[in-house]
Amino acid sequence: MYDKLAERKIIFCSVSHPTIPETIVANGEVAYIRLHGTPDMFYSDYSHEYLSNLKASIIKKRKIKKAYIYFNNTAGTAGILNALQLVQIVKE
Repeated sequence: MYDKLAERKIIFCSVSHPTIPETIVANGEVAYIRLHGTPDMFYSDYSHEYLSNLKASIIKKRKIKKAYIYFNNTAGTAGILNALQLVQIVKE
């Protein structure tokens, strides 16, 4: 399926969700990742360690040249705070 999407220039959206495995799929040079919050979808924040590991996972996938990470844990302030954290982690 990933190859068929890539053939059609469709980016697979990897996701962090409480009920499914978290796998970063690189089916092209661009990655699209949505973070919904876990264990409480839309509410839970992500730790500094989780976001650092996410950065490392993306870098390990040499195929990825650009990654878009969207926070959907925005029922409170977690998404905003995580986005600001990730900006700092990317700069490290």
